[in-house]
Amino acid sequence: MTFYRVTMAGGLRRESGVALIFVLLIFTIIVVVATRMATRLYHNTEKYSRYLQFVQAKHYALGAEEYVALLLEEDKKKDKQQGQLIDHWFESWADAGADNSFSVADGEITIQVLDDQGRFNLNQLADAKNREILEAAIRLFSNEKIDPRLAYRIRDWINAEQAAEASGAGNNLYLTSSPPYKEGNTLLASVSELNLLQILTPEEYERLLPHVTVLPDSQAGLNVNTITAEVFRSLSDQLSESDSTSFISERGREGFSNIQIFLQHPLLKGKVSQASIEKLRLDVKSRFFSVYVQAVYRDVTFYLHSRLSRDDNGKVMVVGRELDVSPNWVAALRKSVR
Repeated sequence: MTFYRVTMAGGLRRESGVALIFVLLIFTIIVVVATRMATRLYHNTEKYSRYLQFVQAKHYALGAEEYVALLLEEDKKKDKQQGQLIDHWFESWADAGADNSFSVADGEITIQVLDDQGRFNLNQLADAKNREILEAAIRLFSNEKIDPRLAYRIRDWINAEQAAEASGAGNNLYLTSSPPYKEGNTLLASVSELNLLQILTPEEYERLLPHVTVLPDSQAGLNVNTITAEVFRSLSDQLSESDSTSFISERGREGFSNIQIFLQHPLLKGKVSQASIEKLRLDVKSRFFSVYVQAVYRDVTFYLHSRLSRDDNGKVMVVGRELDVSPNWVAALRKSVR
């Protein structure tokens, strides 16, 4: 009788141990599932929070773009009232956020504006009959220690019917590449297309960036009130580096009211002809501008490059946007021309 009671007690203890193991196993599973659910919820919440911050930073950047557009429209309106259509580096649009940041709720906005017609428009090379444009491009590249054959390759790349010259390239060069590709046969859409021409080193490309641009209008020339020293020097082979530096420092805060006054500048006498001025399409006003924005909201930084076009009536429209673009040379260029 005693032996029977001992056996039952041992069996009960074993059953209790098994039950406890099952309880612990279930509890462990619940903890693991709950942990995963909590982690996933945290990640989803964090992801959504970052998305909302990104959207807010983006809207800050777009607001800055609109602000500059309004400044450009006001500038055109003011010029018409004064009867003097000019653009220079000391107008309100150029000072928008210059060297400063605007404080906004939980963030800040930094704006830098460039006159795109202060740099050499590579799409002007689409005019295969304009020898002055080609020669100016060759001088610009040579002065920057860049192979001048780049000018011919750009012209060949743009012109579908232009036969490749000895200094150019032609489709054969690109079709033998890996992977193969063909010439654009249209205006350049981005300066980065220069990397497809197989002539620039990465260092040369970076060195050239502050001095060139690609505009959607091949007839858009240079604004003498905003051109850089390097672009000014490319106007004639008789202009020296010291001439270009002196020109920038002597250009003044008001700019040239017309091209005739520009031609009377002592540095230009006998060096740039009236015919060259016309073929180089020099002017004292601009249509195209670039806006570089850095918008910070909490932990998110949003970079935006917008290209604006202003028509003769003063209406400004966006013709292109690039995201995550913040070149270091923009601030240096602004400092060099002001």
